[in-house]
Amino acid sequence: MPFSLKGLVYSSFLWAVMLYADMPLAQAHSAYVVDNTHKLLIPKSVDFVETLSTELQAKTGYHLYMAVVDSVPMEDFFLESPQDSTLKLTPKQKRLAYKNMLLEKLQKPYTLIVFMKEDEKIDIISSEPKKYFDEEKVYYEYMVPLLPKQKDEILTPQLISAIVLNGYAQAADMIAHHFDVKLENNMPVDESGGREFVRFSMYVMLLVMFGIIGVIYLTRKKT
Repeated sequence: MPFSLKGLVYSSFLWAVMLYADMPLAQAHSAYVVDNTHKLLIPKSVDFVETLSTELQAKTGYHLYMAVVDSVPMEDFFLESPQDSTLKLTPKQKRLAYKNMLLEKLQKPYTLIVFMKEDEKIDIISSEPKKYFDEEKVYYEYMVPLLPKQKDEILTPQLISAIVLNGYAQAADMIAHHFDVKLENNMPVDESGGREFVRFSMYVMLLVMFGIIGVIYLTRKKT
């Protein structure tokens, strides 16, 4: 896809996210955005998650949650006791402890999408992985392609919302498809990542095919 066209598609997608973000707030508290301490998920997008997850749960019994934080809010967390400072958790252990703390509060079956800006981590955690949808497909094809390509590109709340909502909306659709239901409140997703993967695969197949034809042609020419 030409750069200018890809930019247009991406800009259109961001506009769509902001359009959904401008929907009126239904309620102040969200049962499905389990952590937005640093307000990285723009406020009205929280309401979109609440609306769609509520519909998904009502139609399928499945719970789709989200947590978006700047950093893991556990600076004073200790392995055993706060008196023993030698048992402070490593960053990786903090992230694991934080996610486990969130998971303890969730209703099964569930999926939790966790975005940690400072740690540059995105996790998609399901109570029954790969049973209801392909978590890796959502991550690699619907979230990774929207991540900044340049190191100096700033992860604004608007961009973060676009990234997590694209994966979230696709996960919701895949879960709904598993249960053979349709969601009325979902938004379109940016599928450029998936399209690029398919296009790359086609190019590889064509190159292999032309290579085989070339070998056959040269072999016949020699004989």
